Amino acid sequence: MLEIVKMLLDMDVSDTSKDNLLNHFIKKATDIILGYCNIDALPEQYHDVAADLAVFLYNNRDLEGITKKTEGEKSLTIINAIPESIRLALPPPRIRVVG
Repeated sequence: MLEIVKMLLDMDVSDTSKDNLLNHFIKKATDIILGYCNIDALPEQYHDVAADLAVFLYNNRDLEGITKKTEGEKSLTIINAIPESIRLALPPPRIRVVG
């Protein structure tokens, strides 16, 4: 999955200088998907979706925790959620029955 993330970020696959950081976001993306879908393991068919989410998290890492940002006349509202294009590529969340 690391190679896919590097490709999506236009990074050289042989450059290992950011591997630890990228692996952090891959793990974070996987954990978010597991929690969202309420599953214990990520099926291989969703690895590309996890890579997309890892890239999204990496690109927006400086905005985490910010809901609104204003610079001069520019204003940006940030929604802390899985982007819809990624969410739609995931299976519907499972409902676990406790009892």
